[in-house]
Amino acid sequence: MRNLLKIIATFTMLGFFSNANAEGYCNDGIIAEEDANGVITFKGSQEGANCSFAPDEYTVKIYKMALCTTAPTRPTTTDTYDVSSCVDIINSPDGQDVNLAAGSEMTLSDATRPADGTYPYGYILMENTFGIKAKKQFTNTMKTYQDGTAGNYCWTKDATAYTSDSNVEGGGWTDPTPLAQCGGAGGTAGTYTEILDAFDTDEYITGPISVLGGDITADLITDANGLVVTATQTADRLFAIQTFIPIEPVVIAPSSTEFTVSFGVNQAASLWYYEQPVGSSEYQVYAIGSGPFSTYMSAN
Repeated sequence: MRNLLKIIATFTMLGFFSNANAEGYCNDGIIAEEDANGVITFKGSQEGANCSFAPDEYTVKIYKMALCTTAPTRPTTTDTYDVSSCVDIINSPDGQDVNLAAGSEMTLSDATRPADGTYPYGYILMENTFGIKAKKQFTNTMKTYQDGTAGNYCWTKDATAYTSDSNVEGGGWTDPTPLAQCGGAGGTAGTYTEILDAFDTDEYITGPISVLGGDITADLITDANGLVVTATQTADRLFAIQTFIPIEPVVIAPSSTEFTVSFGVNQAASLWYYEQPVGSSEYQVYAIGSGPFSTYMSAN
């Protein structure tokens, strides 16, 4: 089969599935609000809530991406996934890193042109790690957990942690946090790598959830057996299926020369924090981790 001239990845503003404690509260206008300049204002009690927004940079590792004529079968704890109706458009045994800044694009390798046709489904197999680089401004006073510096800005530090760590609010967190820092406008963001090992407490599958372009499901699995995990800190892959219909299936035409994969990251960073003391305008921040994201595929 002919190769597409380009398969590109872009960093855009879409929406996707939610993971642990990240529901996009920053834009609900009631609990929190993000203005046109990206400045967040918290309103009322925030204890136990998180806030999601777009990071400055975003990194994932992709192993496979495919289009499917019929719906793939999701994995379970006893049976691996079935993708026999799918054709690969990317197959990278060692994985390829997608490192994007807002508004950027990059050309992906290990690409094959699928046969002409209409594909109502697709899937992506990727590493369950997300590199987040972000610096965010707030109108509230934000404090580095627990007794660290405070200010109207928070930013990521060069560090690594599991998503499940966010479920241990307060007592299980390290003081001071090694994952983020708050202070003045002069702070410089590092890259925080979050290992997505649970969507919530004891939850390792999610969806279907409606997103721009269809519905999506996601499962945390191991590369060794392709099975859904049953414990934290055991997954090493994320398997996601997207249903493009009835919105817009991907059509590969004889004239198609470019395949675009857009990563929607308007909520791809989330804040691990709580209000302290309750009723005050000061917030304890432990990390800026991963939040909901999406993919959208199209051919030209």
